[in-house]
Amino acid sequence: MELIQLRLRNGANLHIRNAGDARMTLVRCADCGREISEQATACPECGRPLQERSSATATSGAWAGRPYFYEYKSQIILFGLPLIHVMLGPTWLVGFRPARGIIAVGNIAVGFAAFGGVAMGVVAFGGISLGILCVGGMALALGLGAGGIATGYWAVGGIAIGVYALGGLGIGAHTLQNDPNLLRILGAPPSSSR
Repeated sequence: MELIQLRLRNGANLHIRNAGDARMTLVRCADCGREISEQATACPECGRPLQERSSATATSGAWAGRPYFYEYKSQIILFGLPLIHVMLGPTWLVGFRPARGIIAVGNIAVGFAAFGGVAMGVVAFGGISLGILCVGGMALALGLGAGGIATGYWAVGGIAIGVYALGGLGIGAHTLQNDPNLLRILGAPPSSSR
């Protein structure tokens, strides 16, 4: 196998390996320095995308290779926001750009109904969710919060903090530990005393 090395104008080295009739051009990853095929869509070591985005793919949000980034905005506008806005992709590529819409889906989502890693809205579902009705790993709600750590007027979770708190650790005015009527309020059948 013969190795041909070329020096490019930008100072980078281009390596071509000749294995009979098949030629494979190698380039160095800008992040980790590993030699990889120029036909690869991403570095197998660190995951950095290798193909540049053209202006046509930049508007559609699609990559020439694997879909690392996706954005969709509906044409329907309500209250100055798109009806649906989806913004997905790794943070190193997308940055901290939130999806903003009536229905928002993304790493960071802000909308009436928000779904994402960090979700903020009237109804929010996410790892960290903030709003009136929240479900997530950490649910910070004004109304109903449900999750591992939940706060709100009604809170349900492993750690629940609220006026009505139901959880492994319930902190509030009405919990299973300090309010015997809470089960009745929740509609549980009365326990039989013997």
